[in-house]
Amino acid sequence: MQPLPLSPTGQPVPSFPAGAPASPASVLQIGPDDIARLKAGRFKAAIAMQALDTPWNSLQVEAIARTLADYDIEVVGVTDAAQDPTRQATQLAGLMDRKPNVIFSVPIDPASQTAAYKRVTAAGIKLVFMDNVASDLTPGRDYVTVVASDNEKNAAWATEELVKAIGGRGEVGLLTYHYESYYSIAARVAGFHKTLAAHPGVRLAATDRFLQPREAYDKTIAMLRAHPEIKGLFAVWGDPAMQAVAAAKALGRHDLVVTTVDLGSDTALYVARGDILAIGAQLPYDLGVAEAKAAALALLGKPVPPYVSLPALRVKKANLIPALELVTKRPAPQLVKDACRDSCQ
Repeated sequence: MQPLPLSPTGQPVPSFPAGAPASPASVLQIGPDDIARLKAGRFKAAIAMQALDTPWNSLQVEAIARTLADYDIEVVGVTDAAQDPTRQATQLAGLMDRKPNVIFSVPIDPASQTAAYKRVTAAGIKLVFMDNVASDLTPGRDYVTVVASDNEKNAAWATEELVKAIGGRGEVGLLTYHYESYYSIAARVAGFHKTLAAHPGVRLAATDRFLQPREAYDKTIAMLRAHPEIKGLFAVWGDPAMQAVAAAKALGRHDLVVTTVDLGSDTALYVARGDILAIGAQLPYDLGVAEAKAAALALLGKPVPPYVSLPALRVKKANLIPALELVTKRPAPQLVKDACRDSCQ
């Protein structure tokens, strides 16, 4: 249950070509006087999510809203772009019409969304990025900060567990996202490749990309048919990983080792059943709290570091229940406990 130490830097952005230095969430301190000023400010906020289909998304929105409520900051809108950058641009424009003082957002395709986010800043609205940054935007000028998990370490640990499970030899596959410029995904893919490079007995046999997580089912079917010697698969987040498990079972491949990133009650059930071996877990609720605090400090005119990072959490069946409760901030569902059959701590 001890999180891994933070990596020293995050994604390269203008002013930080080698990667913005990582600051822990503990640097975001808000005192009683700050709260009084925030309550007097009658500020408004909006949230433009890339999707709202996973616990990672819903927990962040919940945490942002609850934390802002403590400061009497009203959330005037939450949007779901369903992984469509064009839709997200339209939704950003609609949120801007509601005159928020700050917008929280997860860009879907940084390479194509710069103009949409520059319009937010040009309107005098502060911008807090979650997990990803649109291209060519400078922290402290075009946006307040980006708050993200230590994605590379999450993926590296999950990949290391995959390598161990197949005995350090054999073929593996990778399921990744269509938008390669998406920072958190790129970081996970980097963690995956760096880990494999340290194990010459393991060979990457196939890589496939999906736009919507549901596509991972058919892509896994095709991958396993084309490469029947594949022993394990790493998926860049939980939903495609669950699709991969279902596809493998449909082919009778109950031996396929699957690891991934992101823990929620849905993926926890797969870990409890032994369908997913290991998860490098983010702390989405804690991310949301940090994002809200960063926005609050910016609204007060106080400095905020360009990149705030939260550590990776290593999750397997043995520590599943306490890990799930740490991530979700609520008791583990009985369905997950029953599936553990007393083998989860």
